[in-house]
Amino acid sequence: MNRNTNGNGLPLHSAGGGGRRQDFGSMLSHARRMSPGRLFILIGLCVISLLALTRFSTNSSHAIASVEHSEHEAKNEAERELLVKQLVETRKSAYSFDDFTEEGLVLEENAHLLPATAILLGWKRLEGLKLVVKYLARYPYIKEIIVWNNNKDNKLTKDDFEFDPSFGPLPELQVYNGKENLHDFAKYMSCSLAKYQHCYFQDDDWLNTHMDALYTNFLTSPSLIHTNTLPLIHMEHRRWTFTNEDIKLHAGFAWMGCGSFIPREKAQRLLEQGGNSNLAKDRLRVIDMYFSIWTNQYPYQLVNYLTPLDQKNGWSTDGVNDHWAIVFRNMLDAAGRLYSALTANAEVSEKDYFPRDEELPSIKDRHTRSPCYNDKCLFKTSMDPYPEPKEVTFNNDLQTIDEQNAKFYALDYPSNEFINKFTYIHAVDNDPLTCWNSFKNPQAGDSFGLHLVKATPVKKFMVTSSKSLTHLEGMFTVMVSDRKGEVWTTCRHSTRFPYPHTMSLDITCPSLQNLPKGTVENIKIQFDKNIETSLEVCSMDLGGMVL
Repeated sequence: MNRNTNGNGLPLHSAGGGGRRQDFGSMLSHARRMSPGRLFILIGLCVISLLALTRFSTNSSHAIASVEHSEHEAKNEAERELLVKQLVETRKSAYSFDDFTEEGLVLEENAHLLPATAILLGWKRLEGLKLVVKYLARYPYIKEIIVWNNNKDNKLTKDDFEFDPSFGPLPELQVYNGKENLHDFAKYMSCSLAKYQHCYFQDDDWLNTHMDALYTNFLTSPSLIHTNTLPLIHMEHRRWTFTNEDIKLHAGFAWMGCGSFIPREKAQRLLEQGGNSNLAKDRLRVIDMYFSIWTNQYPYQLVNYLTPLDQKNGWSTDGVNDHWAIVFRNMLDAAGRLYSALTANAEVSEKDYFPRDEELPSIKDRHTRSPCYNDKCLFKTSMDPYPEPKEVTFNNDLQTIDEQNAKFYALDYPSNEFINKFTYIHAVDNDPLTCWNSFKNPQAGDSFGLHLVKATPVKKFMVTSSKSLTHLEGMFTVMVSDRKGEVWTTCRHSTRFPYPHTMSLDITCPSLQNLPKGTVENIKIQFDKNIETSLEVCSMDLGGMVL
C-alpha cells in the first residue's frame, strides 16, 4: 500500500469547542471528581508534559487514509468541499433530543442510552475544527464538548464557534487553551475529566458521517473501544494484534481520530498506566499509540470510506522524517511493556494497571462490520475473511512489525486487492456496482443482515448480487430480533427471483417484545446448509430503504 503522506493531520492538531477561555491550571481545578491517587498521577504527568513536550505529533491513519479516499471519492478540492457541504446539510440524527434530557434519560425505555462528551484537539486547522464542533452539536447524545487548543499562539473562545440551534438543545461547551502543545496527551487528560462516563474522539481533518451507526453499535458493548476506519487500515489493524492466551494477553491497535467512542475510565487508567510504567518524555508525546493496546482488548471497528476535511498542517509536514518508524517502534514498545507486566504479575493487584479478562463480545462474535451509507443501519455478517488473533502468538520477540505481518500472511489472509474490491462496506454503500464477497464459502450457521438504528416495520427484503442467487432457495432461514440481538425469532418467508441475481423475500414475522407488530431492529439470513461458493452481495432493499 502506498504510504506516502499528503500533509495529513494528527488528532493532536484537531481543535475546537466553545465555552469560556481557560488555561491549563484552571482545567486541573475540575479534577475534584478524581480519586487522590489518580489526581496525583495526572498532575505529575501534566507537569512532565508541560516541561518536555515539543512540536511533535503522530497519527498515521491520516497518511494512508488520504491516499485511499482520494482514489475512491475526492477528485479535487472543489469536489471535496461540495461533498462535505452536502453531507453537513443533510445529515440528521435518528435519535431524539427529548430522550437525552435529564427527564428522558431516567425513563425505562431509555435505560440503554448513554450520553457522551466529545473531545476535540486543536492546533492549526481551525476551519475544520469549527465545522466539526457545529456538526457534532446536532447529535443529541453529544451532551458536552471539551476542546483543548494546543496552539498557544492562537487563543480560542466561545465566540470563535457558530451553532445551529434549530436541531435541538446545544451541548455544554468548554474550551481550554494550553500554555504548551500537549499533543495527544491532552486528549486523554480531557476525557478523564469529562462530565459523562463515555467520550467521543474526533480529529479536525475528518468528518464522521456515520455518527448514528457508530453510536448504535457502541451501545451494544459500551465497555469496548469503538472506532471508524478505512478498509485497508482495518486490514492492517487485524494484523496488529498481540495475543498470548497463556498470560491473558489479547490486545489490538487502533487509531482514534476518525470517530471513536471509549469509556472514560479507560482514559483515566491510561494516565495511571503512563505514570506506573515510567514512560519517557518521547513516549508521552505519542501516548495515542499506547492507548488501545494498553486496554488489553481488541477494539471494535467499523469499516467505511471516510470524508476528509482540510488535511494540511499535519504531522508529516511538521519536521517528522520517518513517521512510520515512530508508529511501529512505539506500537511494539506498548505491546512489549504490556507483555512484561502480564508476565511479571500473574494476578491483578492494586499496583497493576493492566486488566486481564477479555471483554465480550469476543472477536469471533462481533458481527457488525460497516455503517450503511445513509447512516440508518449497519451491515452485519458472521463471515470474517481474517484469521482470529489467537492464531498468532506474541512472545515479545519481534524486532519489527514486518515480522508480525509475516505471521498473519502465512495464514489464509486476504490480499489488498481483494479487500479493496470486496470490503464489507460495498454491501451497503448505495452503489450496486460494488459488492461485498464473503471470501470463504458460507457454512451452516453463517449469516448476514442488518442492524437498524431505529425499529422499522419489515415485510420485504431484497438482495442483489453480481452472481446468480437461485441456488440459495431453500438453503436459509430469515430471523429477526430486537435491539439486543440476544434472542432471535424465525419468520415465515416466500422467495422469488425476478432476475437470477436478485432474490426477493416476502416476510411475516411474529411480534417482538417491546416493539410494535412487524417491527424489527435486527434482521438476518442464516444459512441452514453449507454453500459451495462464496457469497456476494452488491445491494439490499429493506422495505423500500435501498442500501
